[in-house]
Amino acid sequence: MSTAPSPTITSPTQTSPVVINKSLICQDSTVSNGVQIAIGTVLHPRSSIIISEGAGPIIIGENNIIEELVQIVNKSPEPMIIGSNNLFEVGSYIECKSIGNGNVFEPKCKILKNTIIKDQCSIGAGCIVSEDKICENNTIIAQTQNSQIQTTSTLPYDHHSSIHMTHLELLHKSIPLFHTIKKTPILEK
Repeated sequence: MSTAPSPTITSPTQTSPVVINKSLICQDSTVSNGVQIAIGTVLHPRSSIIISEGAGPIIIGENNIIEELVQIVNKSPEPMIIGSNNLFEVGSYIECKSIGNGNVFEPKCKILKNTIIKDQCSIGAGCIVSEDKICENNTIIAQTQNSQIQTTSTLPYDHHSSIHMTHLELLHKSIPLFHTIKKTPILEK
């Protein structure tokens, strides 16, 4: 799995979230102490990034979009590493070991514990990725009327990558017009 450059872990017991310059975190989102968020990432209102008691840090790479009602939860003593350029759509629940780069998590999908999502995967709306699963690069998981199917293709990633940076730019311009932005400790790169 390719890994995005991520900030250095200062301490899993740090007293506040650490945000690298130019991330956008709405005031009514929840971010636990010990979370590190790299440049360009956007947290929509009512999103949550939670580190449970005794769990390791959550380290989030650059230019991720984390929409409303998304819950990213680490209950493991190991760090949760999330790469760059991922899209977490409304109401998705993430409790995985690691996530690579360029993935799309559609609304209300669930990624259960100890799961590894590599690069350029697409997890469909309402899909549940079971515990301890490894999704290789370009995996697509989708829900049909009666079952969940899995295949591989670069098509979802091709679409996602073509609009992701424009989406981020729009969010960085529009969200501060309508929402209060959290003031957090900033680390300059």
